[in-house]
Amino acid sequence: MTDVSLDTIKTALRIDGNDDNILTQSYIETAKSYVASAITGGSGDQITALIPNTKYNMVVVLLVQFWYMNRDTDMKQTPYQVLSLIQQLRGENW
Repeated sequence: MTDVSLDTIKTALRIDGNDDNILTQSYIETAKSYVASAITGGSGDQITALIPNTKYNMVVVLLVQFWYMNRDTDMKQTPYQVLSLIQQLRGENW
C-alpha cells in the first residue's frame, strides 16, 4: 500500500468538494505523526519506514475519519480500532 493521501481520505469519507482539503490534509499529517509516535515511542521520525505497512495506513485512515467526522464535538476517547491496530503494530515492529 502507498502512503495515505488526501484523495484516499476523500474517497473513504465520500467527500466530493475541495472546501475541507486544508483541514483534511492537516488531519492526515497529524495522524501519521501521532500513530508513528505511539508505535515507536519517539518523535514520529520513522514514518517512512511504516508507510509500506497496511495496518499503519489503515490506522491513519481510521483516525483521520474519526477526527473529521467528529470535528464539532468534544473527542474524549480514541476509537478502539485505532488503539487495537497501534498495539498490534507495536508488537510487530518494536
